Amino acid sequence: MNMTKTATLCLTILLGFACGCVRPPGVSTSSKSTTNESSEEREKARRLSDSIVDNLVRDSRTDLRAKMERGMRDYYDEKSFSSIVDQMFGMYGKPLEAEYKMDDVGSKTYPDGQSKPMRKFWYSVRTTKHEKGSHYLFVEIVPDEGGLAGSSFAIVTFPLGAPPALR
Repeated sequence: MNMTKTATLCLTILLGFACGCVRPPGVSTSSKSTTNESSEEREKARRLSDSIVDNLVRDSRTDLRAKMERGMRDYYDEKSFSSIVDQMFGMYGKPLEAEYKMDDVGSKTYPDGQSKPMRKFWYSVRTTKHEKGSHYLFVEIVPDEGGLAGSSFAIVTFPLGAPPALR
């Protein structure tokens, strides 16, 4: 495995495990919810996801961290959180713009066994290092403290080609 692929895998794993693990069998490839979620709840999740993307583009880390779930905010202080964002920007470049592509419904299982419903929003992203269409940003939204919060986000690439729904 070459260095870029290794680094990509390590960063994705770091961000995934920092906030919990996704349980793939619960994920659908449809943007239609398979849960009892209303279209209003989906729109709230989409607005939150879009605001997280906007905070990444503006590099507004304090606002970004505030939108993340409590467990992440408790575990990572501002300096540690900023370091994770720096690593992502260092690897993929700072996001300059993003275009919504799709969303998936699934669940997120945490190391303590807790599970939450999750909606993952996908965006095609242009960064300071890559043109739009070669890299993608995802944002995971979960219920938290009576509302919604970001659970994780990452920029990823698909070396063998992006899934059709993301093109």
